[in-house]
Amino acid sequence: MSIQTVTTILTESDQAASQLQAAIGTARALDAHLHVLALATGFDQMAMMGAALDPVPVRLGVEDSIARAKALGDQANARLKDEDIRWNVETVVGTGASDATEIIRHTRFSDLVVQHRSETHGGTSQLAEAVLFDAGVPLLLLPQDMQMVAPPDKILLSWDESPTALRAVRQALPLLAKASYVHVVMVDPPKDAPDRSDPGGAFAQYLSRQGIKCELSVCNQIGGSIASTLDRRATELDCGMIVMGAYGHSRLRQAIFGGTTRSILSDATLPVFMAH
Repeated sequence: MSIQTVTTILTESDQAASQLQAAIGTARALDAHLHVLALATGFDQMAMMGAALDPVPVRLGVEDSIARAKALGDQANARLKDEDIRWNVETVVGTGASDATEIIRHTRFSDLVVQHRSETHGGTSQLAEAVLFDAGVPLLLLPQDMQMVAPPDKILLSWDESPTALRAVRQALPLLAKASYVHVVMVDPPKDAPDRSDPGGAFAQYLSRQGIKCELSVCNQIGGSIASTLDRRATELDCGMIVMGAYGHSRLRQAIFGGTTRSILSDATLPVFMAH
């Protein structure tokens, strides 16, 4: 599987420069086309209801959103005009409630979305769910304001034998193949697993046949959280990125009880490549 189109979604001008830098570096490393979506939110349904009484504020709100989307698009065009990659910029005005729909519509033909953690437009979880579940596209999530010139070449891969984890690995193969170091971590594997005598051995063989050399370790959960265990282990190994499956349980269960994915989305200190 190859990554031919990388998308990034710009929503805030003060974060656009670092996000564009990360997306450009990723697209260049993968020889992919970069699609930039400049997204601003316009009026919502409440504003539309109020329009019957006072249309002027709604019109001004729409015009302001169009101007913000254009400004983000202009910022992207100015940054990209001298770059040696293939790219395009598209401006879109959402309506708050329709932002997820717009994100899905403009990312579903991408192979990877590169995004900073953000609390705008419903927050990181809403964007991640729209991309991962509804668009079916892997997400490379960066800590807020992190500067990334190119994808890190030392990668920690979280493996738990699940179909979700395997899908993430398959979609991350182009990045794994370029890595100088891949370390597979299994956190508390079941003692009654079929491969308990050689945990992860068949998976390591699969990676080897893909041309990826890796080391493998089994570790215990630290600090009551798999997410914190992965983050800490990646730091110990000097890895610059984590690859993992996302939402191994349903969105409803994750929303009610939390889970590794939600913890990673809110707390990870490293870039995380995830797929569902």
